[in-house]
Amino acid sequence: MTRLFIAILATLSLLLCVACSSSSNPTQYPDDEDILYIETDSLIAENTVEIEYMSRHRKLSKGYGRTFNDKNDVHLAMAMKYGTEPLQSLEDAQSRTFSELARVDSCQYYSIKRLTHSAPYLVPRSKWMLMNIGKNFQDSLASQYGVEGYQIIVTSLLRTDDSIRRLRRRNSNASKNSAHRFGTTFDISYIHYNRTDSARYIPEYRLKETLAEVLYDLRREGHCYVKYEVKQSCFHVTAW
Repeated sequence: MTRLFIAILATLSLLLCVACSSSSNPTQYPDDEDILYIETDSLIAENTVEIEYMSRHRKLSKGYGRTFNDKNDVHLAMAMKYGTEPLQSLEDAQSRTFSELARVDSCQYYSIKRLTHSAPYLVPRSKWMLMNIGKNFQDSLASQYGVEGYQIIVTSLLRTDDSIRRLRRRNSNASKNSAHRFGTTFDISYIHYNRTDSARYIPEYRLKETLAEVLYDLRREGHCYVKYEVKQSCFHVTAW
């Protein structure tokens, strides 16, 4: 009987050790970080809808950087292959024929932000791709949400040597040899959109998701490179 009692105690001790060992080293799951974000956000969110929005926004923001990570050297290689030669000034761009450089103005598919450090020109094939992005964005909103009346906003286009010098006075980290110099590259804001119809509202994160899906498809099909720019709050796109 004594031996049986001792054996039972040994077995219980072993089980207790295993349990303590497991609790001191819990299993880590990939979503633990997102759960932490949800718990933190819940302190400031007014309701569960805000909690869900903030958690998803954080998750997608991290994903954009990993998905759209084409480096400057690949953008530059394609820009040099398919673009125009670098230009000195806006006047040089204006003197080119349409077959070399096409003027880019606001239209039904996109809105051009007031340009301070670039000129409203792209090579024709890149302008065509920009129009496709804008059209696909609007078609996606219509098919997914039944909503019309939103345009993407383009924040930067062709950069001449003069405009790069002006830009570097404000931002010394701006590249001297940017893909923007070749007329193949443009920036699309992912935080601002032009709302042309007040009948229906779509949250900014949904618009960003839709734009990202459009760019993802075109990139996968081999039509462009895309870099997710955090500081500039834009998708940096080189199209061909």
